[in-house]
Amino acid sequence: MEASAFLNKDPDWEYQSFDVTAVAACVFAPAIMWIAEMIDRAELLAPRQSISSYHDVLTAGAFFIPLTVAVMLFVVNGWIFAGHRIHVAMGAYLLGVIVFDHVGRTRPVHFFFAGAFFIVGAFLEAVRDDDVPNWSPRKWILMTPILPAWILFSRWSRVKQQAWRAGAILLPFVALALLAWVLGGWIGDRWLFFAEWIALTVLVLNYLRDARSHAHKNAGLPTA
Repeated sequence: MEASAFLNKDPDWEYQSFDVTAVAACVFAPAIMWIAEMIDRAELLAPRQSISSYHDVLTAGAFFIPLTVAVMLFVVNGWIFAGHRIHVAMGAYLLGVIVFDHVGRTRPVHFFFAGAFFIVGAFLEAVRDDDVPNWSPRKWILMTPILPAWILFSRWSRVKQQAWRAGAILLPFVALALLAWVLGGWIGDRWLFFAEWIALTVLVLNYLRDARSHAHKNAGLPTA
């Protein structure tokens, strides 16, 4: 049975509405966290230093719900579409960002997952659709610790072709870090928050653009 038939008999695949809803949750997640804290404290506030630093916002759902929706976005799509199995790994990375705190003993693990999420996300096109290893979703999860290196060395020609798109996701970190170094002050304390927000927005919009033009021939229920 094809995944599109499994989800909906409509050939236009109305499952796209899930993609749109989940992508919107990702794009607006940082704003939701920022606004939730201002409402909770009843005052105007600057954003925190990073998205991860909102883990302890008193309106806890403002941090956990949008990011959990984002995890669902990647895992559901990757589990169903053979050409998008790498999305399962993306969901695993983002789940690691949620589960492991960015302070204390789990700090290195948190930043590993966060870095891998953006690096692998920048090169999604190098391991998606027509040129994808025939791995089960479970194997993709097992590969998550070494995926950045695997993509770099095993998909180098595709990585070079997609460098411009990867730059749109990774460039905000470089550009805003340099701006923070030069200007310091307000932007110096908050550059990572805005860099993460821009990169996340570009990443999920690229995802949505691709989802709207799915090669449905790649659809299929996963093997064990």
